[in-house]
Parts: sequence; structure tokens; C-alpha cells
Amino acid sequence: MNFVELQIGLMMKDKSDRQAELGREIHAISCSSKPLGSWTAQRGIQECREACGGHGYLAMNRLGDLRNDNDPNCTYEGDNNVLLQQTSNYLLGWLHHKQRGQGRIESPLESVNFLEDFSSILQSHFTPASMEECLDSAVPLAAYKWLVCFLLKQSEEKLAQEKARAQGDFEARNNSQVYYCRSLAIVFIEHTVLQRFHDLVHDEDTPADLRPVLLRLAALYGLWSLSNHMAILYQGGYFCGKAPADLIQTAILHLCAVLKDDAVALVDVIAPPDFILHSPIGKADGELYKNLWATVMQGDRVLERAPWWKEFCSDKPAVGSLCAKL
Repeated sequence: MNFVELQIGLMMKDKSDRQAELGREIHAISCSSKPLGSWTAQRGIQECREACGGHGYLAMNRLGDLRNDNDPNCTYEGDNNVLLQQTSNYLLGWLHHKQRGQGRIESPLESVNFLEDFSSILQSHFTPASMEECLDSAVPLAAYKWLVCFLLKQSEEKLAQEKARAQGDFEARNNSQVYYCRSLAIVFIEHTVLQRFHDLVHDEDTPADLRPVLLRLAALYGLWSLSNHMAILYQGGYFCGKAPADLIQTAILHLCAVLKDDAVALVDVIAPPDFILHSPIGKADGELYKNLWATVMQGDRVLERAPWWKEFCSDKPAVGSLCAKL
């Protein structure tokens, strides 16, 4: 809907500052959401493949095809690591805007508005004292706001250091990517996704009967994503001691157990139909082994002997005549 709003403005030849800023913001969000989507899919398909054991790499189940089809998504339409530079440049531009006293940090979609409280956010720390408190998506959301601010500050300082070494702009930006600008763009889009998820769950228009499961799912997504940035949270001092990591890990395991019975329904919400997925173990009826056997039986010449059976029987080696070469 945000993109539709932008397109309507373009068709109506809107030349306002808001329209221009909306275009910049959508560009920054899309340049980081594409890497997040393709990398999450890549990781998800691999975990599903491994979770299915031997069935996971059986060709008829098509998990290998899904993985292979998704892999180019990480490169075409813009390589993920290159695209992320667009998002970090956008965020650094807002910080410089604030530092030069050119006004508040505000954007049409409000994805960067929290940066107006940059200094106070950096002074915050992890406060939950129990696992139950961590079951609210507001907990990882607050941590993500701190992460974005911390990495924005670190990236700006790193970029300044590289430029001070009389390096060109390209070299300075290139040397500021790993651990800095790249990480900044990733945590920003993860924060944006979680913020929208959190807002949706608490929206009055969200059906009341769906809200409980969405609350748990939002918390699980937030905590699981946040767990990938534990090192930075400790490095910057947002986490202190053993308790924060323990609480988050315990909360993730608890939410996985609670959501287990809703997993099939949640997947079915976005699952493609059987004829698109075309996988025996992925059919909606859940008849895994029945579907596997039916697919095997539909194969070409599956009830016939192998074409080489006579050759093997006529020249059968004597028992004990074959020795290992190693």
C-alpha cells in the first residue's frame, strides 16, 4: 500500500517534498528488505531440508529445487551486500541532517522517526527481569531501536576514521561495511519489520481471535532475530551479565513449544497450493508416506528389473575376492 501511494503520486505528477521523501524512504526500505527476504528464505529452506532427514534431499520432495531456485535471489536485481549500502547511506544521511541542525528526523512512513531520540536511546539498557516479560514483542523492539542507534553511531565514526586517513570516498565507504554499515542496514530492516508486525498485532482492526497467536508469533520473530545480534548487544553494553541471554533463549524455547500446535495453521495462511509446491511430503493432506509411495509408483519402469541385472548375475564375483583399496 505504501508503494501504491508512491505510484499514485508519480501518476499525478506530485512534485511535493513529501512525495520525494516517500520515494527515498521506500527505496531505502526495499534495498534492505530484498536481502532480508532472500537470506531468510535461504536459511529457512536449508533448515527445513535438514529437519526432513533423508526425505529432505530426495529429489521428488523438491526441497533441493526450492533452495536452488531461491539462491539467485541473493544476487540478481541487485546483490544483497551492495543493496544494503543504499540503506546505510540513507540512515547516515539522516544522522548528518540532525548533526547539522537541519531539523527533526521525520519520514512519511515513520521508519526513522525514533532516531530523533538517538541520544536517549543509546543510554537505555535491557530491563526485563523474567522470562514472562520477554514474551512481549515490545522487548525485542526496544532492543532493536538501541541496536540501530548504536550501529549508526559506530558506522558514522568508522566512516570518519577512514576518510581521515586520506582515503577516497569509495575506499572509505568500502572499508566501513563489514561489522558497521552492513550490519546497520540489516538491523534497521529487521527493526522495521518487527515494528510493523508489532503495530499490526495491537491494531484495533486485527480480529480479537487472531491476536493471541499473532502476539506470540511477533514476540518469537523478534527474539529469534535479536538472538543473531547478541555479540553487539554485549559489546555496546545494552546487555550485561548472563541473565539477558538466558531470558531470551528461554523465552524462544517457550514460544516454540506454545506455538507448536498452531504451526500448521500459520503455514497454511501463506502456503502455495499442492500443484504449485508439487512435493509429496508437502501436500496439505499430511499423508506423507502414502504420497511418497504413490509418487514412487508413478515413476518410469519402477516395477521392472534394472537393465544391468543380467550382466551382474553372469559375471558375479566370488565371495571374498573383493578387497578394499585403502
